[in-house]
Amino acid sequence: MAQQIVCMNYQQHIGSRTHLLGLSIFLLFFSVFGAQTLFASGSEVKPEKDYKSFVLENGLEVVVVENHLAPIVTIELATRNGSFTEGPEFAGLSHLYEHMFFKGNKNFPRSQDFLSYLSKIGAIWNATTREEVVNYYFTLPSMNLQLGMELMANTIQTPLFNKTELEREREVVLGEFDRHEASPLFLFRRVMDSVTWGDNFTRKEPIGQRDVIGTATVEKMRAIQQKYYIPNNSLLIVAGDVDSATVYKMAQRYFTPWERGADPFEADPPPFPKPLTEKRLVQVPSPINLVQATYQWYGPSVSLDPKSTYAADVFIYILTQDQSRFQRRLVESGLSQSAGFSYYTQNYTGPIAVSIGTTEEKAKQAMKVLWDEIQAFDSPDYFTDEELETAKAYLRVEHLYDAEETSEWTHTIGFWWSTTGGLDYFRGYLDNLSQITREDIQNFIRRYVKGKNYILGVTGSEAALQELKLVPSEVLR
Repeated sequence: MAQQIVCMNYQQHIGSRTHLLGLSIFLLFFSVFGAQTLFASGSEVKPEKDYKSFVLENGLEVVVVENHLAPIVTIELATRNGSFTEGPEFAGLSHLYEHMFFKGNKNFPRSQDFLSYLSKIGAIWNATTREEVVNYYFTLPSMNLQLGMELMANTIQTPLFNKTELEREREVVLGEFDRHEASPLFLFRRVMDSVTWGDNFTRKEPIGQRDVIGTATVEKMRAIQQKYYIPNNSLLIVAGDVDSATVYKMAQRYFTPWERGADPFEADPPPFPKPLTEKRLVQVPSPINLVQATYQWYGPSVSLDPKSTYAADVFIYILTQDQSRFQRRLVESGLSQSAGFSYYTQNYTGPIAVSIGTTEEKAKQAMKVLWDEIQAFDSPDYFTDEELETAKAYLRVEHLYDAEETSEWTHTIGFWWSTTGGLDYFRGYLDNLSQITREDIQNFIRRYVKGKNYILGVTGSEAALQELKLVPSEVLR
């Protein structure tokens, strides 16, 4: 049975990076060498950058990436925490905890002293909270490696959670919430995610819930620390002008005292979302001039179906190519101003979305053509062999280019380690990507998209939605 949700009168989703520079480099490589050179043999695909890894006795995994081009080093600590661990009573508190990381520890009880010390040793610092990982990092001169390692170890092991600092930081995080709410598409994304994920909604929204953030206690911060901030649930990444032997000795010295804890996911495994049982139409007015239509499905879990995640990545870049059938029929034709396909790799089910941005006058026709394209995704002639190889070659060049930015590469390693449950997926990414075939992409589409239940979300001005008069029986096929 199809249902409709209309939100009248009146997610945080991690935005995808733009790839303009990567695309330019790719086009240069591709024009000179061609796809067959970039992927000459799957068995010859090498890792993008050599690194060494080891595990301390307490279970802390350590990765060292040596890059001696500049005398700097990034020290990053990634933890398997984030919104995927949050039921309704903790919604948004992984993010609040991330903020409290910089608000004092045993060696620097006052946050201003902690931040002054970071400046003194020449460090820049930040942290991010995503659905399935939280990471903290310092980038500083390599001559201060030991100071940075000691500081990271002390900070991760001895946070103070001063009550006054917590109350102040709650307001800072709520201010971030305000800024997200000011985005024209915030409500649309929020409603779409709520309908898509149901009982798992809080586990897909790092931004959390206002009331939970505003009433967060020191006790809840301690509960998060004791459950998730343990060495056997964390990864230390040290990248830059260092040598692995020195890093190993420092890791042993400063991080071995960190006590191992119980596996947080054995006693309390996060639930997978329940399968969608019907198709639903969601209409939400937004203060925008265009009409946006988005189909959203449940995609693969990277641990349960890794092959489909590679197929999804390749298919995205097939559709992105300007001369792809998808772009020609939807954008070049003038039906829409933009058209895209996305998949977000996650362990606890990543979303697949197909979207267009069009005008009120062309919306119904554009949606019809979009649906026709979706139905044709698994056709044997939907894309050419050249488009397939071009997509794989672009992904490879982008991957290699990203690896050259060592301080950013640490975030990439941390993300894949946390989401995929280790480093094997990351190590084999390029090799597995190179082996994706037309049949693999067809299987991905048939398993997750074609003939499956979905959420169709449409947003635009309130007047545009009223004029469109969308009816579930007509648009939910």
